Amino acid sequence: MRWLYFTYVMYWAAVVLTMALAAAGYYIVEPETLAKTINETASSPYEQRLLQSALDLLVVAVASYPALFYAAAAYGAVTATLAEVFDIYHTILYAAVAHVVLLFFAQVAQWHPVVQYLTKRRVEWKRYVLWLVASLSLLGVLSL
Repeated sequence: MRWLYFTYVMYWAAVVLTMALAAAGYYIVEPETLAKTINETASSPYEQRLLQSALDLLVVAVASYPALFYAAAAYGAVTATLAEVFDIYHTILYAAVAHVVLLFFAQVAQWHPVVQYLTKRRVEWKRYVLWLVASLSLLGVLSL
């Protein structure tokens, strides 16, 4: 559970850092580029949106916690930029969805076979595959 908390701390630290840099005139994610990307993604076919989301899951499934923390920081940077591009309701919705996705990704990272081996636990492939499939299902619904 502590890794999930750390993931959320990384997420909100990225939000605060991105907002502070944007206030100083330095953008990690350009607002115009993000708005353009969101509009292009919304008009793309479902399979393409699902594939883009599944790539994040694949990175976490392969690299475990380091990839999880990177995803948390990236989602945090996007959240801060969304606050500039869209209204507060879209930003709150994105933050809530990002937290749920990070929760699922944290479970994938927790049950990663290498993590289980290094923590001297028995490798439980069923749980790992369960969380992979559950995460992919969540991303499938979110990509609609």
